[in-house]
Amino acid sequence: MAKVKALTGLLGIIYVLSVIPALGQTNRKWSMQAGLGGLKMIQNDYHGRLNYVSEDQGNCYYLKGGYYLQSGLVLIGGLTLEQQGLFTNYSNGIGLKKVNLFGLEIGGKYYFFPCKWIVQPHIGASLFLNILNLGHQQGENHVVAEEGYSGSHGVLTYDVQCPALSFAPCIGVDIHLLGSLSLCIDYDVRFGLWGHNKSELRFTDGPIVGHVVGIDERNLRSCISVGMKLDIPVKPISEMDRNNLLWLIYSLISPNTCK
Repeated sequence: MAKVKALTGLLGIIYVLSVIPALGQTNRKWSMQAGLGGLKMIQNDYHGRLNYVSEDQGNCYYLKGGYYLQSGLVLIGGLTLEQQGLFTNYSNGIGLKKVNLFGLEIGGKYYFFPCKWIVQPHIGASLFLNILNLGHQQGENHVVAEEGYSGSHGVLTYDVQCPALSFAPCIGVDIHLLGSLSLCIDYDVRFGLWGHNKSELRFTDGPIVGHVVGIDERNLRSCISVGMKLDIPVKPISEMDRNNLLWLIYSLISPNTCK
């Protein structure tokens, strides 16, 4: 019986997918997209003897527009904000110190499928032009570890220079939801063309008093983000759009499907 109910839910999903070609936006010209995501600093060249430091993390936010060309290409441009953390694994946030980047994103992406399809995978590339913290930012902070050796005090010294320009190849998928609204999932790897995050943390008490851990990052970072996109001109929400989405949601969450 449980298998029959699970099959019923699966058939509901298949039914929705069977009308995919009818749901997409066919006359889109422009788009507006906003989203947020998480960063990972994927390169640390610090050569300490015992360096208990995992990958630093951060946040990213964006607001951008797009212009659709007939060939499946889309030109994109907008604003982007990055927050990079230093010593993430000793913090209950993104880091004991935060480094901000803000500027413009300019690029393009290519959609493989006709615009009438609900699932729209794409590839692309962007240039990120940053206007914050371009010079050397150096200093010293007294910090308290919030994770790892929680409660231990330390002295954090840093030498930060954010890249003015980063290049990022990307892949992603847009999933049409209702009318002109789509869910966007994107992944990119950002290569900072210069700049660095260098920092050392020396513990002044606790179980590893006197120990020094360090960071030497070259602004190579990955980003996965989720956002919402509105295509323009806006397509009215049809009754079929609404009914099919409700069918899909019911098939996924119905208790009868899971028993």
